[in-house]
Amino acid sequence: MVALLLAVTLATGCGSSGRRAAVPTEGSSGAADPPKAPAITAGATPDTARALPAPSSSAAVTPNGPKTRRPIPPAHPVPAAFRPAPGAPSDAQVRNELAQLDAIQRQEHQRALSAAAASLAELLPWSQEPKSGTQVSVASVFRDYGLGLACGGVLGRDQLGVAHKTAPCGTLITLTYGGRSLTVPVIDRGPYVAGREWDLTGATADALAFPGLGQIQWSLAG
Repeated sequence: MVALLLAVTLATGCGSSGRRAAVPTEGSSGAADPPKAPAITAGATPDTARALPAPSSSAAVTPNGPKTRRPIPPAHPVPAAFRPAPGAPSDAQVRNELAQLDAIQRQEHQRALSAAAASLAELLPWSQEPKSGTQVSVASVFRDYGLGLACGGVLGRDQLGVAHKTAPCGTLITLTYGGRSLTVPVIDRGPYVAGREWDLTGATADALAFPGLGQIQWSLAG
């Protein structure tokens, strides 16, 4: 009888313990899942695997190679439908037009130098100027009051005189315009404008009623 009870007890204990092992009890530490170890890439140690940064959105990791960066898109992408405006000049045409403009500017510069040379050519020695009888030349007026004169002194508002490029200072010139005549000395150099020979002071022009620019008759006084 005692042996029969022991056999029943042992059979019941073994079966219940096997069933309990499959169902975890509440609050039991043995039933908790063990923590998962971090994934380790091929060829890396656990320490180096922890140091690897998480891949960013701008980089991609190849299965068997290093990281490759994706190209950064432009801030102002060219639309697919973009086309140059009809008739727009090409780069070669623009360069050709710039070369033509440069050539024109050089020609203008040479023309200006030629005009200056022609004006200087009029600086004939006074001995070669035609002085016999009455001559007709183009004259103008200068009114730079308070400025210095080549023959000395400064120009005054009431000063009579005339400027010439080569006539000696003090040479007396008789000017005639509109029936009026006036003899004045050479007091300055000029005018340095092509085609003009005499420059009258403001007082001289007023005395002759000379308008400011035009032909005037002149001769050596005496």
